[in-house]
Amino acid sequence: MADVSKFLAKADDALKKRNYDYAIQMYESAMMADPGNADARRNFRVALVKKYDEIGYPKTFGFGAVKTMMVSKDPAKLLEETEKLVAKDPKNLKYNRRVAEVLMTLNHQDAAVAVLEFAVKNGDVASEKDAATLQLLAKAYIKVGKVQEAQACLNRALKIAPNDKDVKQLSKDIAAQAYNKNVGVGTGTVKSSYDLVKDRGEADKLEKLRKGMLTEEDADTLLREEEEKLKQNPLDRRVVRTIAEILVKRRKYNEAADRLFAFVKVDPSATEIAEEGAKYRNMYFDAMIRLCQQKAQEEPQKAAAYQAKEQQIREQKKAFQLEEYGRMVEAAPTDLDKQFNYGKALFEAGRQQDAFKHFQKAVKSPKHAKQSGLMMAQCLVAMGRLEMAETQLSNVEGQLTDLDEELKKELMYTQADLLEKKGDMGAALDKFRGLFLEDMEFRDVEQRIDALKAATGSA
Repeated sequence: MADVSKFLAKADDALKKRNYDYAIQMYESAMMADPGNADARRNFRVALVKKYDEIGYPKTFGFGAVKTMMVSKDPAKLLEETEKLVAKDPKNLKYNRRVAEVLMTLNHQDAAVAVLEFAVKNGDVASEKDAATLQLLAKAYIKVGKVQEAQACLNRALKIAPNDKDVKQLSKDIAAQAYNKNVGVGTGTVKSSYDLVKDRGEADKLEKLRKGMLTEEDADTLLREEEEKLKQNPLDRRVVRTIAEILVKRRKYNEAADRLFAFVKVDPSATEIAEEGAKYRNMYFDAMIRLCQQKAQEEPQKAAAYQAKEQQIREQKKAFQLEEYGRMVEAAPTDLDKQFNYGKALFEAGRQQDAFKHFQKAVKSPKHAKQSGLMMAQCLVAMGRLEMAETQLSNVEGQLTDLDEELKKELMYTQADLLEKKGDMGAALDKFRGLFLEDMEFRDVEQRIDALKAATGSA
């Protein structure tokens, strides 16, 4: 996360001096450098409203702008485009909701809350008449753990749209969470000193769980307590995540994943629970692969059987990732993390042409740009488009720094692979040898060298 304190300080000072244009410019710079900065998003809008209150609002610019807002699939680009619309019409609820939705997709939940709070307070339609904005703000509040604020939003939304099924269901879910959550004195949930001691004891256990310091006895107690809570409220996401976390600490990765996926069947909207379930399932596969490798070394006479089992688990992992990551992309096509994960799953399954399309999207993510670019080149090599692959590898090489040590090794390996496919065996052998000197255990570099030596008759 970039440090935008200087931008914000200059903007805040300019806002106080009513130099609105400069303040708006500085807030825009802060948003570009740190898209998730809540203060920049909120005060950008405040500055716009103050400016237009003095000089008048721009004229409506019609369907062309709305179309621009809707066609871009890249979240970062869509965020930028929609904020341009907000700059012309800062009180427009539809534009502000769209910005908030993209921010939530990018996991900038605090910024989404800031935008929606502004919209509810200052929207061009009185907030009492706009249930959609209140409902979205409730969802954003849930993401940041503000359950009571979420319930208050939904209470207002229900007054506006008492027959809206989505609002009613979300309101019920939040009410159940609030009821089952121990929040201490003053809420009516703590009745005695015994309840206080129990509440503190549970908080202590949860803190130890987070720090990895929970004893087996405490884990058993906490697990029983959380299971009982889940019986009382089967839709409590926090509780089921805690249960899964306890199981993971005990290295019961598969069981943890099963519990989370079972929860998602009951509440299909719990996409973050499904993502955690996928993470734990992958941890299970990886743990089993390591176990097979360890057993193969410890029991050489059974090495072939363990290697066969390892291959079977790898195939199961590939099949799981293809199905689960594909489902995630279908549910959230603008999420670049999911595009990247699905691209990798497709690549590892040998579907390079399909993978390439997803890396083309994921390369727009600052988080995955370099690796996606490299994997685009690897796809091109596998597809036989060698000239394009060479250009792509050159582009990626120019982006890598000394901190990208593993990516540099992948780059060298792919360059060597490309040279071999072009028929330049000597250059490929030299490139593989250079990689071997850096990391002799990198992938199958030693075997590639031996194969090239045999093919070329080199020493």
